[in-house]
Amino acid sequence: MTFAFGSEILRTASDGQGVEIVYRDGEGATRTARHAAVVVCAGIGSREIARQLGDRINVYPVKGYSITVNLLDAQSREAAPQLSLLDDAAKIVTSRLGPDRFRVAGTAEFAGENRDIRECRIRPIVEWVNRHFPDVSTRQSVPWAGLRPMTPSMMPKVGPGRRENVFTIPATAISAGRCRPRQPNSWPNPF
Repeated sequence: MTFAFGSEILRTASDGQGVEIVYRDGEGATRTARHAAVVVCAGIGSREIARQLGDRINVYPVKGYSITVNLLDAQSREAAPQLSLLDDAAKIVTSRLGPDRFRVAGTAEFAGENRDIRECRIRPIVEWVNRHFPDVSTRQSVPWAGLRPMTPSMMPKVGPGRRENVFTIPATAISAGRCRPRQPNSWPNPF
């Protein structure tokens, strides 16, 4: 298996016998790799990569927001929950990230590929923490916005592509150099 971190895929092509990937590596050099099979797993970029390989994946970017609260004082560390929480009414989830960080995520919007962090989306998350955990200081909160791959049905597209050496899992980028191609009907049903 080959991982090329910090790389940008420029184009891909499949001839049914293998897949060629032209990419720019982390140092800016253009490189070409040929693999027996690939897993298309590039988040919102999966749509374009799969198109070049003969597949149509209806994956759209949904921008989600979160804050990471740095728990700098003992009172905040003690007051922050240790377990993950879900506030279904507010559409907020939380997770403790070790002893000194508290992640709070909520809200999503359709904004194309815009990654700007909008204060009007972060403010309600901070206010939720202040209301439910008043002893947690939010003075050291780091806002974040990221694009999540979403299908119209909200169900993931996982499985073989149209060509037997292409598989899709729209999440993060992986190029599998030593995968053995399977016949499309040999894939287990993931649902």
